Parts: sequence; C-alpha cells; structure tokens
Amino acid sequence: MNCPKCGHEIIKWRKRCEICGQDISVYERLRKISNAFYNKGLERAKVRDLSGAIEMLKKSLEINKENTDARNLLGLVYFEMGEVVAALSEWVISQNFQPEDNAAADFLKKVQSDTVAFDGMNQTIKKYNIALMNAKRQDDDLAILQLKRVISQNPKFVQALLLLALIYLKNCEYEKARRCLVRVQKIDVANVTALRYLEEIRLNTQQGGQAQQEVSKDFDDSSVSSQIVPISTYREDKPNFIAFITFFLGILIGVAVIYYMAVPNIRQSIMEEYNKKERDYSAVVSAKDVEISSLKSDIRILENKVDDLERTLRREEGYTLIDYEPLIDLLHSYQEYLKTEKPSLEQTEELLLAAEGLDMTDMTDLSAVALYNDMVKGLKQKAGAFYLEEGMFFYAGGNQEEALLWFEKAYNCIPNEPEVLYHLARIYHNLGDLEQAKALYEILIDEHQDSTRSQEAATYLEYVNKTLEDAAQNPAE
Repeated sequence: MNCPKCGHEIIKWRKRCEICGQDISVYERLRKISNAFYNKGLERAKVRDLSGAIEMLKKSLEINKENTDARNLLGLVYFEMGEVVAALSEWVISQNFQPEDNAAADFLKKVQSDTVAFDGMNQTIKKYNIALMNAKRQDDDLAILQLKRVISQNPKFVQALLLLALIYLKNCEYEKARRCLVRVQKIDVANVTALRYLEEIRLNTQQGGQAQQEVSKDFDDSSVSSQIVPISTYREDKPNFIAFITFFLGILIGVAVIYYMAVPNIRQSIMEEYNKKERDYSAVVSAKDVEISSLKSDIRILENKVDDLERTLRREEGYTLIDYEPLIDLLHSYQEYLKTEKPSLEQTEELLLAAEGLDMTDMTDLSAVALYNDMVKGLKQKAGAFYLEEGMFFYAGGNQEEALLWFEKAYNCIPNEPEVLYHLARIYHNLGDLEQAKALYEILIDEHQDSTRSQEAATYLEYVNKTLEDAAQNPAE
C-alpha cells in the first residue's frame, strides 16, 4: 500500500508512514470495507443479481474510488445489461487509475477491435433514444417497432426491454409485457423495475380472474339444484390395466411423432439462420474489401498525379517550386486523409476549408487545376454524405429546424443528390415555405426522373400548386 499523503510505499504491518508519519490505519480500514463491498457485489453478480451487484460496487467505489477491481466488475455488469457507454466509461477511469497490469485495457481492446459490433452498439443506442422520444410523444407503434429492432441487435439491453414492457403494459397487452419482463429476469434476476411491472400485471390479471370467478360462482349456484343425482351403492373398482397400457402407448407415440416431425424442422431452421448470418457476414466483408480496394486505387492515382505534377513543375519555365508548394502540401494531406479507415466530419471539414481557401486563379498548369478540382469534388462528396446522415437523424427525430441546417449544408456540397433535394423540399413544405418547396420539387422531377423520389415529389408538387392557387384566388383569407 502507498501512503495517501506522500505516495511512499509502506510495509504491510506498519501503521504509520516512515517518511511523513501519516497514520494509515483509517485508510487501511476503508480499503478493507471497500473490498468487502466488492466481494458482496461479486457474489451477487455470480447469481445474476446484477442490480444488487451494481449497488454494492457503487458503495465500494464511494469508499475507495481507486478500487480498480470493483470498477472493472462494474463495467462488466453494465456491459452485460447492454449499457455499453457506462461500461466503457468505467474501464477508461480504471485504466487511468492503474495504467499497467489492468484488465480494463483488455476489455477496451476487445470491444473496440470488433468495429462492426461496436458500430452496431452505437446504432442501437441511437435507435433506443429515438424510440424513447417516440414513446414520450405517445407514438407507441413507432416506438415498439424501434425497440424490437434494438432488442434484435442487442438482446441483453435491459433498458430497451423494460421500455417495451412498459408500453405493452400501458396498452393492456399483459402477456407480451410478461414475456419481456421474463427476459429481463433471465439477465437480472432481481431487477426492481421488472418486479414492480410484474406485480402490476399480476394485480390487473387477478382482478379480471376474480371477476370471472364470481360470474362462474353465480352460474354454479343457480344450476346446482338441477345437477343433484342420487349416490349409488359403494363398489370397489378393479384395476384397469388397459387404460394404463394405453396411456403409456400414447406417450411413446407422441414422443416418436415429435422426434420425426419437429426435430427436422428445428434443425432446418437452425441451418437457415446460420446460412443467413454467414451470407450477411460475407456481404459485409466483401463491401469492406471493395471500399479498401477503391481507396487504394485512389491513393495510387493521386500519387501518380503528384509525381507527374512534380515532373511538370521541374520542366516548366518561369515557375518556381514555391508556387506549387501549398497545392502539394494539400495533396499530401489529402492522401493521408484517404488512407484513414474512417475519417471524421471534423477532419473532412478542416481539409475542405483548407482546399477552398487555396487561391488557384493564377495557376496556368491545367493538370494541377484538374487535380485540385478532383480533390475538392471528392471532399465535398464526403462532407455531403456526413451532412446527409446527420440531417436524416434529426429528421427522423422530428426536429425540423435542426435537420434544415444539416440538409442545407449537404445541398451546398452535393446539390444533385436526390435524397438531399427531396428531404430539403419536404422540410420547407412542412415549415410553410411553399415557394422554396415548389422549386426543389420541380428540380427533382426534371433532373432526376429515374429516382424513386421523383414520383413522391410529383404528388407533393400537386398539393403545393393547389395550395398556392387557392391562396392567389382568396388573398384576404
């Protein structure tokens, strides 16, 4: 143990620091109490009482925030419950407290190495947030659809299962809610929220059962007199061996029928599911390979163009190397950008801003100008894709004003993209700017006739024209 005051390592049986004289008996006791709570949390985690384990581990960390074992276990419990962000936060904090010989580093490496699964987890969190907003807006059908997609991608996401059960409970679909809560209890056996929902279901179903029992009781009391029969004389029944043999033969025949009819179907469904997952994985791998090959090809083309530019630069008379230096530096930066596996929006915007700020008006070398234009076009395509994705996210969430800002940015970069034109027109239409919406609808119909959005734009254009005509005929109204 190290001294909490000066950091000097203290011999195990000593109660004071040899350097500063600090009494460490209290710190030693707190450390033991923290370890005791950690042991209780570990015991509860082993029996899948994850909520109780979280409570014990949080108490352990309140007493000793540097207890990396408790923090790592808390991250594992969060990860088991589908809360990936909370798990990663605990592991990062643990690694900061103990940079060496820490299991948190292995956990982070395993999670971040599988980029496909990690991106899938991020998407499930976004979809869950959208479903939560839909539930708050009383749009239960859309929220249920989103939550089912989240649970199919992350079956252990406890919060999504609880929210889906709550929506079913609100709509009096008690059996569906019960199935969701049973799945929660398989993950976390003592989840308080799940137990409270189950008690609510029990009370509601019990009230219905009691009402049914009262009706049945009234019916039995009214008809009991008509069903009274005299009791015959007592006679002991003889053992019926035939019924006994028939019962066991029926069981054997039922088992045989299930084995020969149900088992092949189960095997076939398992094989079909396995083949489907294999095809999906192969498609993902193929798409990645094609993207990598395309990027490598772009890099080779750019390297060749840079070499040609440098050779042309040396042959040109009246121009020195310093005239081309900003363009060459920018091209080198663009090459490094293309080599990046997943460039961010910030990197793309920074490089595009630098490219647009480069003055090419006095450049007479047509090959250099063409190379510069290709680079700017590629950067705008990348930035436009980022802006389109962000705009779609806010559009799906119902935030029209924020979505309008992102779609306008996308339009400035990729004005010929049908999706950008369509959604920008729809937002103007929804916000009441019918002139802007009409202009965009007409551009989409005239220039993108082969697009599926063209037919939808034609339908909305009729509504806009009719509205404008009615407004022109009735200006006072």
